[in-house]
Amino acid sequence: MITANSTATNYTTCITNGTTEISADVTPDKGGTGDYFRPHDLLCSAFASCLNITLCMIMQKKHLNYNNIQVRVDLDRSNLDKTVFLYDIELDADISQEEKASIITTAINCPVRKTLSKTLEFYALPDTDN
Repeated sequence: MITANSTATNYTTCITNGTTEISADVTPDKGGTGDYFRPHDLLCSAFASCLNITLCMIMQKKHLNYNNIQVRVDLDRSNLDKTVFLYDIELDADISQEEKASIITTAINCPVRKTLSKTLEFYALPDTDN
């Protein structure tokens, strides 16, 4: 479970999974410092890191070496009726273009994409104080 706690710095939030911590913030024009990831950056980060990890796993499973895997993700929220994730994948490996395309096609269905592609619902956690 993720826990987010406010800090003494305006809008800066400390986020923990119980093991490690990161911070989030908003841009200065919205009253924050702009020093940390914005919440939407964290959403893109979840997708980007999952894509990257999935690509690494596929390459290892196929016993293929790679020099680097870079995934870039951006969020297009210009349409009020939908959210669009824009992504680019650079797979630096000595394999054919056909094999790269096949691996990328498999990886783009990573677990976070599958989660984000489903209908989303939001509920408050049950009260645990009782």
